Amino acid sequence: MRWLRFPRVLGLVVCGYLLGMAAIFGYLSSESLRFVHGAVEATGTVVAMELRPPAGATRAPRTPTFAPKVSYVVDGKTYFYTAAHGTYRPRVGVGGHVRVLYDPRHPQQARLRGEGRVMIPLVTAGFTAAALLLAVVLVKTRTVGMTPPARMSTTRPLSPPELTAEG
Repeated sequence: MRWLRFPRVLGLVVCGYLLGMAAIFGYLSSESLRFVHGAVEATGTVVAMELRPPAGATRAPRTPTFAPKVSYVVDGKTYFYTAAHGTYRPRVGVGGHVRVLYDPRHPQQARLRGEGRVMIPLVTAGFTAAALLLAVVLVKTRTVGMTPPARMSTTRPLSPPELTAEG
């Protein structure tokens, strides 16, 4: 049946997309891990709370979300960093202290300790699990809708009648 071919092709395309997204988020996760292992920790001070969308938001939320803008000092020079995403109830306010991780070669590249530690690996695992589940479904249903092959007869063909000599 031809109509079953389209969902199968679509399933393969979606499976490829999911694996591609898992690879991208896996790369981002490894970059984050590499940054954290090479980073140096400093104590930063929250100097402002800036409006930022929450993680995964595609439009402005109804309730404003805030991200801390932090100042930290490296070798006598002050740097500023604003968290990538806002939260509805920030844990720290202006004047509060937070731990900042920064790249010792490029101190302007920083992030708050724990930022992105859970979300990126979780998204990676989700895309991977969805791709594997879809692959299992595609493999298990690969014969659905196919016409069965013609079977060979297991009975012996009839042989011509034997001639009997009556004597």
